[in-house]
Amino acid sequence: MGTQLRYFFQDVRSLLGRHKRRILVIWFTPAFVGIWWYRLERSLYLLLGKSYGIIRIPLLPINALLLAYSRLDINYKADIGPGLAVKHPSLGVVVSGYVIAGRNLSMVGGNAIGVAKRCKQGEFIIGDNCTLSANAVVLGPLTLANDILVGASSCVVKSCMTDGAVLTGVPAKPMVKEAELSVFEV
Repeated sequence: MGTQLRYFFQDVRSLLGRHKRRILVIWFTPAFVGIWWYRLERSLYLLLGKSYGIIRIPLLPINALLLAYSRLDINYKADIGPGLAVKHPSLGVVVSGYVIAGRNLSMVGGNAIGVAKRCKQGEFIIGDNCTLSANAVVLGPLTLANDILVGASSCVVKSCMTDGAVLTGVPAKPMVKEAELSVFEV
């Protein structure tokens, strides 16, 4: 439970960004409430194990209210590292329980991170410092390297092991820098 609490404080720092005075009002924002609820549920799941799925049944009305307010549906089985930030939660965010995400996952809003076919735990990995732009979708099982930027309205369905890649399109592919194009491709 202590680890998730430390992660939550780093999440709050990510939500604050460079405007530290936001600390005065952040407590009531939908992103704060949604991330707080995810970290609380994740802590209880890690503490109680699989039995938490049954124990949480009486909490479902509270879960429904918090989901309606925050618009963040992050499964308690998802293993998300510290620094989680959702910039515009009113667009909605859904995260599957199969996801293992690294540090500083940033989502602009309207994002879905889910599975398209059968997936086992540990087959859907998102690296550190990844950003999903508005309405970006990631469908696993797949693996994304570190420092990946998924462009707006892109749909990632295949792994990308190149650190720092920019993935755009449907299906998303790494963008090619102009210098890498030959004269005949321009």
